[in-house]
Amino acid sequence: MRAVSSQRNLILGLVFWLGLGHDVRGQGVEDLPDQLQAVVAVYATEYRAPTSPPPATVNARVLPAASPVAAAIARVETVVVAPLRAEPVLVKAVRETATIQIALDRRGFGIGLIDGQSGRKTQQALLDFRYITTNAVPEAEARRQLLDDPAPAFVWYEVTAGDLAQVGPRAADWEEAAQLPAMACHSLIEGLSEKFHATDGFLRRLNPSVTNWGGGLVGRRLCVPNVRTEAVKFDVKQIVVDTECFRLRGYDAKGRMVCSFPCSIARERAKVPVGELRVANVAPHPNYTFDPANFPESARAQQIGRKLILPPGPRNPVGVYWISLSQPGYGMHGTPHPETIGNMESHGCFRLCNWDAHTLGQGMFLGLPVRLDIPPVIFKK
Repeated sequence: MRAVSSQRNLILGLVFWLGLGHDVRGQGVEDLPDQLQAVVAVYATEYRAPTSPPPATVNARVLPAASPVAAAIARVETVVVAPLRAEPVLVKAVRETATIQIALDRRGFGIGLIDGQSGRKTQQALLDFRYITTNAVPEAEARRQLLDDPAPAFVWYEVTAGDLAQVGPRAADWEEAAQLPAMACHSLIEGLSEKFHATDGFLRRLNPSVTNWGGGLVGRRLCVPNVRTEAVKFDVKQIVVDTECFRLRGYDAKGRMVCSFPCSIARERAKVPVGELRVANVAPHPNYTFDPANFPESARAQQIGRKLILPPGPRNPVGVYWISLSQPGYGMHGTPHPETIGNMESHGCFRLCNWDAHTLGQGMFLGLPVRLDIPPVIFKK
């Protein structure tokens, strides 16, 4: 964060960001005047709104254990600095659509990959957002609310050595994947795409001066979408899977929709589970048991002929989160291919983008009901 010229400006800046629902903690917080430390501690302790998550991480570092605000902010895994608003050069239509996509993402209404294009998943997320209250909000009003979000849609992010360390080799097949230490992203831009919920093409569009997306980016600032972070979770008491719109919706105890994510379902009608299911287990960063019996269409799988354990990672077949359901063999989970989400494509499970699976998994508990809404018409040819 840039140095501010006066204590008054620093206080105003912190209060501004905290007023947006952002945790503002950064370099030198423990050295601030006592009154300012008190302001930070009070806001960090009292803020609880799940629909206004912290901003994207910028120049993260761990606060000293002795910091007077450390205890108050311990609930958040990553220490963040309030981001600087970025102003990318985009045509109006693309900028407005991307701003709406980012605002929906922060509120827990997933659109898949942010790309500045108003596709089916974006339109469905906007429709769901309009129905979070008893009476539907007119589309024009919903769009205005999202466009007028006081939090910046785009921020600056400094690429770190940690980002580069998340890149790993690409496995040729399941047998080779089982030998890897982790199923990592295969390039730096792929990892940043995962981190900021955006297509790599859109990241390139936001940063036209960047020509080499390799290791030379470490230490360089990029313009990125200001998406929700891993600390966000929602108070979900029931899940409904809409197999017509390919959406997975979470509801609170009063039946109000609190989140909605695009999902993929089984490509074959016979493999879609029926009835009401319940959450049986939750596993962040899961490994994956490859069983050739599950891939009868693959000659290579049959050639391997034995079970294998594939390591965790974002390119693991079930992504970064596994939520087991009461029907054996079925679950809700992430994916190594977020661009495919929102279709009939799975072997039976409900696939989500990794970041949506992570957000959903944060609020899961054993026994949580999962109801399937299956209109027969979608399975007619």
